[in-house]
Amino acid sequence: MDENRKHSHNERMQRKKEVVDAAIERAQEERGIVILITGNGKGKTTSAFGTLYRALGHGQQAGVVQFIKGTHATGEVAFLQRNPGACAVRYHAMATGFTWNTQNWDADKRAADEAWAQAVAMLADPALSLVVLDELTYMLKYNYLDTEQVLAAVRARPPKQTVIITGRAAKPELVDLADTVSEIADRKHAFKAGVKAQAGIDF
Repeated sequence: MDENRKHSHNERMQRKKEVVDAAIERAQEERGIVILITGNGKGKTTSAFGTLYRALGHGQQAGVVQFIKGTHATGEVAFLQRNPGACAVRYHAMATGFTWNTQNWDADKRAADEAWAQAVAMLADPALSLVVLDELTYMLKYNYLDTEQVLAAVRARPPKQTVIITGRAAKPELVDLADTVSEIADRKHAFKAGVKAQAGIDF
């Protein structure tokens, strides 16, 4: 690279540093936030568990409630349960499987209510720095849970607690409540091309 290009690059990096430093200076508020990870693409639960492991790495306690999950443990949960850090995580799975498999609204409603009761307890516990509500959006979409009650419980959580909500088709009320919203797009998926779901990659 010639000297002029190096000089231009250095100037751009200096301007970028000034912008980043100014943003860091503005962001001084300390509180828990609501993170919503939605969209039709792959990786919503994986992202949430990545943040969970990050919190555990900092010695924090966390809670996880998985809605629309069956009795077969995913790789994330299996790893968690095999490691000493699991004692810092309160975990509950709805354990009825996918609602489109059960096709039993009453049974799913009871399971959703039980899972939500676990979530409410976690959302009220100031010892938990992070609460993950995985696939919660389906509970609202299918009217298993009351949207206003869910929003109220999330709003009433301890000030330092962060909540991650995942799932497709998030209601506008959830989008409005969230401090951070990530939407994962579905451009291509191997499963749609006939590739079987693989342990360690898809579950």
